[in-house]
Amino acid sequence: MMFKAIIFAALAVAVLAEYELPSDKRAQMRELLREQCKKSGAEDKVDEVQNVFKNFVDCLKNLIDVHTVQKEIEEAKPNGALDEVFKKYCAKSPQLKTCLHNLFDGVAPCIGSESLEHLNSAKNSSDQLIDFVCYKDGDRIALFIAEGGPECFQSKASDIKTCADNFKNSFTSLEDAKKLTVAERCAKLDQLKSCVVSKLETCETPTPANMFESLVNFVAANTPCKKHT
Repeated sequence: MMFKAIIFAALAVAVLAEYELPSDKRAQMRELLREQCKKSGAEDKVDEVQNVFKNFVDCLKNLIDVHTVQKEIEEAKPNGALDEVFKKYCAKSPQLKTCLHNLFDGVAPCIGSESLEHLNSAKNSSDQLIDFVCYKDGDRIALFIAEGGPECFQSKASDIKTCADNFKNSFTSLEDAKKLTVAERCAKLDQLKSCVVSKLETCETPTPANMFESLVNFVAANTPCKKHT
């Protein structure tokens, strides 16, 4: 599938975040990783790929400490200085892109030959997402937080889950989903976007809904869905 590489990479990060997982979960996730590599004829690459994941986690930790960022955001809010916080972290976007590129390249042995062609697409998409968030030194994300974006998403979590469940249930099976044309797939994604936007529009400010819609449109503009939106 088109996003298999991204999904596998995300799973891998969870697998290797050992400091957050109990030992039984670590063993379970490692076994899933081993099975995935075995399916791709790369069982001998498990240790190598695990090291790639560990290096990725270390790379992120060296760039961003989540607790520090949260503290800086809370301190900056009353002073209207969120833009300064995100300007500092967006300056690290080239290094973050490198972290992600190394991750995607490193998981290649266990992705499977049918999905290797999508690795470059995954790299480009991650780069574009970072560029979107860090547009004008992070003005977008600063505005999103200042306008209560995280709180909006949290308050609408149940509604957004309903949108996602409806999207998932619109496919009778994975095989049927694969049979859809590009236009049909894009139409379903557009329905999901419209559903989520309609829920976010009930928040106190329009910024969260506008930001989410802009992000989805930005991503779609760099996919085959551009022709169908």
